[in-house]
Amino acid sequence: MEQQAQALTEFIEEVLKVNEVAQVDLVAHSMGGLICRLALAKHGLAGKVGTLVTMGTPHQGTYPARYANTELTRALRPDSSFIRRLNETPPPPDTRFVCLWSRNDLFVLPPESGILPGSESVEVTPMTHYSYLLDPEAWNAVRRGLEGLSAN
Repeated sequence: MEQQAQALTEFIEEVLKVNEVAQVDLVAHSMGGLICRLALAKHGLAGKVGTLVTMGTPHQGTYPARYANTELTRALRPDSSFIRRLNETPPPPDTRFVCLWSRNDLFVLPPESGILPGSESVEVTPMTHYSYLLDPEAWNAVRRGLEGLSAN
């Protein structure tokens, strides 16, 4: 995930430069939210992101990751050193976090692990892990989150 976080940081820096802006907003699904958080915490992206909206991101890890034994799934386990290190780093104070989560997301268990403490938490049940990407109501919640409105 370190390589993805570094690549994201380089891409965002190029976007900022080309568009002559100081910040961007990000929307991330699943592991993408963890990569964004890692880029903010460890790769110099802090101060360059106004709002991060995550959809179905296992911020506290996820128990289904126990059922596979790959480097990636081991990192997604609730007791992994990756999740612990990420959660020990406080979110940048100048970035707003909005977490969309659902009780029907079977890839993020327990469902509340889709919430980053201190973030704006938006329950979007009955969505599933992939319906975040397809359901117009999810994108309405994203839009409201980006506009700084109550995402509910």
